[in-house]
Amino acid sequence: MMRYVFLALLITAAMFASFQGSVIAADKGPVTSDEVAKQAQQALDKAREYTSQQKQEYQKKMESQFADLSKQIDELKEKAKTAKQGAAAKLEGIIAELKQKQKATEQQLPELRSATSKAWGDVKTGVDKAMDDLKKAYEGAKSHFE
Repeated sequence: MMRYVFLALLITAAMFASFQGSVIAADKGPVTSDEVAKQAQQALDKAREYTSQQKQEYQKKMESQFADLSKQIDELKEKAKTAKQGAAAKLEGIIAELKQKQKATEQQLPELRSATSKAWGDVKTGVDKAMDDLKKAYEGAKSHFE
């Protein structure tokens, strides 16, 4: 998805540079390859900046969601401690499975932080999947407490 956005931005920037080049050509004579290269580089820099901003926003969002889910998981663990003895064993198994998914998701977050602008789209897919799995596991575990 992000590759398509990046590609669209790059194409738009190239078209804009081309349009600006024709305006420059009308005002100042022929467009030089240096002018085109400079404008293309500026467009590429803007596209990279945009991608970096999107990555940072996504990273903050995922870290916040993970922190919220971790807090809710801790609350479920506390509830499991007060459950009746027969239910407590079952709940402990559910909590253990939930903690495994939490750990798997937690291991994805550093990869997101360190991913390059080019690779973060692929890492994002893995983080999305891990976070969805964790959310589903939490909802399943939570249903046993209701």
